[in-house]
Amino acid sequence: MEIPLLIIAAYLIGFVTAIPLGATQIEIAKRALKGQLPQALMIAAGSAASDVMYGFIALFGIAPFLRNSGVMLAFWLVSWALLLALGAYTLLHYGRHVSIRRPKTVPGNTRLALLLGFSLAATNSPIMLWWLLYAEIIKKLGILSVFTAKTSVIFVLSGGAGIASYLVLLSFILLRVGKFISEKAESAINISLGIVLILLSFYPLEKILQLLR
Repeated sequence: MEIPLLIIAAYLIGFVTAIPLGATQIEIAKRALKGQLPQALMIAAGSAASDVMYGFIALFGIAPFLRNSGVMLAFWLVSWALLLALGAYTLLHYGRHVSIRRPKTVPGNTRLALLLGFSLAATNSPIMLWWLLYAEIIKKLGILSVFTAKTSVIFVLSGGAGIASYLVLLSFILLRVGKFISEKAESAINISLGIVLILLSFYPLEKILQLLR
C-alpha cells in the first residue's frame, strides 16, 4: 500500500510545486496565448525533465558537486542572462500578434522550446533542497520510513509527473483563454510578462553579487 500512497503524494506535491509564477510559467503563457501549443508543451516537458534531473541528484546524494562556488556562480550567471534576455525580448516584441485561428501559420521551433524549458529550470539548482524537503515530508506523513533506490525513483518520477501535469494543464487553459483576448489585451499581457521576467532576473543577480563578495 505504501507505493500507491507514495505515487499519489509525490504527484500532488509536484503539481502544487509547479503552481507559483516563475520564468517557466511565463514562457508557457506567452506561447499558449499566441496559439503556440506545441512550443508551450515542449517548454513544459523541458522544465519537468530538468526538475526530475535535480530530484535524482538530490535523492542519490551527488548534490555536493553543486555546492562548489564556481559551479554555482556559473549557474546564476546563466540564469540572470537568460531571464534578462527573455524579458528584453518580450518587451521589444510585445506587439507581435499571431492569430490562433490559423494554427498552421504559427511559427516556432519545438526543439528550441524544449531546450529553453530545460534551461530555465536547470538554472534553478536550489530545487534540490525542495526535493529533499519533500522527501522529509513523505517520511513525516508516515508513508515511508526510509527511501530506497526503488522508492526514490518512484518518488522523483511521480513528482515530475505532477509538475508536468500542471504545466500541460496551464498550456491548454491559456490556449483557450487566448481565443477571447484582443490584440490590445495580448500586448498588455506581454508587457506585464516582460516586466515580471526582468524583475525575476534580480534574484540570480543578487546571488551572483553574494558569491563575488
